[in-house]
Amino acid sequence: MDASAYTDAAARIAGHVRRTPLVPAAPAGERPNLWFKPECLQVSGSFKARGAFNSVLSIPEEKRANGVVTASGGNFGAAIAYAAERLGIPARVVVMTGSTELARDRIRSFGAELHVIGEHWDLSWEAGKELAAESGGTLLHPFAEDPVIAGQGTIGLEILDDMPDVETVVVSIGGGGLISGIAEAIKQRRPGVRVIGVETTGCPTLYRARETGHIVMIESFVTNVPILAARTTEPINFEIVERCVDDLVLVPEDEPIEAARWMWRATGLAVELGAATAVAAVRNGHARIGDGKTVVVLCGSGNDGLPPR
Repeated sequence: MDASAYTDAAARIAGHVRRTPLVPAAPAGERPNLWFKPECLQVSGSFKARGAFNSVLSIPEEKRANGVVTASGGNFGAAIAYAAERLGIPARVVVMTGSTELARDRIRSFGAELHVIGEHWDLSWEAGKELAAESGGTLLHPFAEDPVIAGQGTIGLEILDDMPDVETVVVSIGGGGLISGIAEAIKQRRPGVRVIGVETTGCPTLYRARETGHIVMIESFVTNVPILAARTTEPINFEIVERCVDDLVLVPEDEPIEAARWMWRATGLAVELGAATAVAAVRNGHARIGDGKTVVVLCGSGNDGLPPR
C-alpha cells in the first residue's frame, strides 16, 4: 500500500480510537531509551480497534447495515463488536475454543453474537465464512486485508510523530497484521528505523516462513500464548514482512508469563501474554536493540499472565 492508505486510515479512525501515548519503561536513568506504546489502553482492549474501525468504516454504508462477521483469537472479535456497537450495526464473532473468558466477556459486553468454534483460528475462520453466507453480513479478516493492515499501521505513524529519533520498534506477531501495518508505515517515512518481530518458540509461523522462503502451516503446536497462535499467515502479510521487517526472533514459552508479571509490578499495566512476549524479547536479550531509543508495542491488555489473587 502507498503512504496515503495509512494517513487516510488515521483520519478515518480519529475520534473512534485512543491516540495512545509513549510511556517510559522506567524512571529516568534506569532504562532511558526504552519506551512502551500501550495499545492495551484501547477501549476494546487492544490495538485491533484501529483495524476494526478502518475496516467497518470502509464498507459502503448501504452494505454496512447488514452487519459484519469475523473470526478471532479474541481481540479482533472484541474490536469488531465494539466498532459495530458504536456504529449501530449487528456483529457476529467466532472465537477459538482456547480464547480467554476476558475476551469472550468483552465481545458479549458490546452486544455481539458470540460463537465458540474451532481449536485453531483457521477452523474458526471457516465457521465465520458460513455465518457470513447465512446472514449476508460482510466477512472481515482480522489480519490479511488492506483496511485492517492500514488501521494497525497508524500505530507506526504515531510513534514517528511522537519520537522522530526512534531507532527500533519491537512488535509481537500473531497472523502478521499488526507488524505488517507498523513496519510498512514506518519504512515509508523512515527506512532506517529497525522493526523487530517476535513470536514464541511454540508457534513460530513467520519465523519458519522466513527460514524456508515461503508461507508455512504449523500443523501442531504447544504454546502458553494462544493469542499469537496463528498456524499460518497470508501472502499479503508475508510479502510486507519480508520487505519491511528487519529481524524475527523467538521467545521461549515460559518467558511471557514472567514478563507480564514484571509489567504489572513495574508499570501497573496488565498486559496479555501476547504483549508480554515482545517485552520478554527485549528484557531477556532475544531482540538486539542497541543503545538507541526503542519502542515496544504493548498490543493488548489482559490478566492471563498474572497470578491468581
